[in-house]
Amino acid sequence: MLKYLFAKEEDIPGGSASIFFGFSCIMWFIVGTGIGSFNAAKLAFPDFFTHYYALQFGHMRQVHVHTVIFGWIVGAFAASALYIVPALGNTKLWSEKLGVWNCMAWNVGLMLALSTLWFGMTSGREYSDFMWPIDIYIAFCMVTPLFINIFMSILNRRTQGIYTTNWFFAGSFFMLIIVFLVGNAPEFFHLTGLNEAYMTWWFAHNVLGLLITPVAAAITYYIVPKVTGNPLYSHRVGHLHFWSIVVFYSTPAAHHLMSSPLPEWLKSFASVEGVLILVPAVAYVCNILLTMQGRWSMFVENIEIKYTITGVLLAIPLNMQGGFQQTRAINWYVHGTGWIVAHAHLALLGFSTFAEAAAIYYGLQTMVRRKLYSLSLANFHFWMLLIGFSLYWVSMTIAGLIQGAGKIYEVPYLDIVIAEHPYMIVRWLGGTMVFLGNIVWLYNMYMTVKEGEKLEHGVLPHEVAYVR
Repeated sequence: MLKYLFAKEEDIPGGSASIFFGFSCIMWFIVGTGIGSFNAAKLAFPDFFTHYYALQFGHMRQVHVHTVIFGWIVGAFAASALYIVPALGNTKLWSEKLGVWNCMAWNVGLMLALSTLWFGMTSGREYSDFMWPIDIYIAFCMVTPLFINIFMSILNRRTQGIYTTNWFFAGSFFMLIIVFLVGNAPEFFHLTGLNEAYMTWWFAHNVLGLLITPVAAAITYYIVPKVTGNPLYSHRVGHLHFWSIVVFYSTPAAHHLMSSPLPEWLKSFASVEGVLILVPAVAYVCNILLTMQGRWSMFVENIEIKYTITGVLLAIPLNMQGGFQQTRAINWYVHGTGWIVAHAHLALLGFSTFAEAAAIYYGLQTMVRRKLYSLSLANFHFWMLLIGFSLYWVSMTIAGLIQGAGKIYEVPYLDIVIAEHPYMIVRWLGGTMVFLGNIVWLYNMYMTVKEGEKLEHGVLPHEVAYVR
């Protein structure tokens, strides 16, 4: 990477920025899931590492969350967008040099941000934990250059119209800048009390709703038609998905604070809008699954389709939960329990991660022009990720229901902790499986770059047989 920072634009090979982001996000995913496994061990085994202050759960949880969100998820989105957007526009990336600098700034900024969190320098607001100077850096040194590169590549396209995927990429990264700056208003303007709580959860809700789920969907809109050879079932339904996300998902987010003294009309409005997210959800899932018509054998045979469609199928329970748990009748029971933790991981480790993994597998092979080193290792990674995630999700969902029942029936807290302890052990086991699978993934992609069989010019990864 360093040799390209001061090279001329024409001397930087196409796809370099995407490759650097791709390997960076995998390494951050390993770090994030490693810390997650460590945190889960502390919950499963209370006497584990109790004598190191810097390794206490209160310090480590924030580091885990932001490593996964900004290091893995948004980093994978950047890697995906930097090769998908030009490909859909039949053009080159607007600036590979800007992309390389963007990747460098991303990694430096993330190390700085996570270090300050680890040292206890935090705003104290969940999901917007960074200090305000870090917030400014993320918005203008990490996200803005990425948005400029994506927007200019779309603007300089050599095709008519803009495909659904690029609508989502451009719209989501633009909205991320706004959401990040507005959502961190309490830090900039010293808002306190109810205003602070409301803006914090407005930010948390819209980072998920206007970035993570839409961009994961954008990836699947590209991967499924590209690999299967089938055209997208309906571009109109794709546009319905895009605009209904903008209208219904950008809610007031007051459903996160149902027990607070927010105005009742605001909480009711948030609940109704929350249920209406089923409109884009149903449109999206139907569109992708109908695109698979006649090509379902690839769900077994092709690794990218296996990841992508698994992610799409996980979007079904994700959106069903997301819609209905925002209603008052369900929210009062599950709020503040492990159910919400399970739901968050269904979005981030389930739907989103499977879509991103497909994009990284496909993109790195395409950019380096080499076949995947080992399909067996890729399948091993898939099953470690799927089984590990499933163990985590199911165990935490059950633990959340136990906590909800204990809360409603006023069961002593210690009895609840004892009852959910077996599920904390399963949670740790599942998270550790994901962590180990990611290490194998990094090795597989490194060996793909180093020793993978070269692809002939014009041949795409899905058009050749993989090494088993």
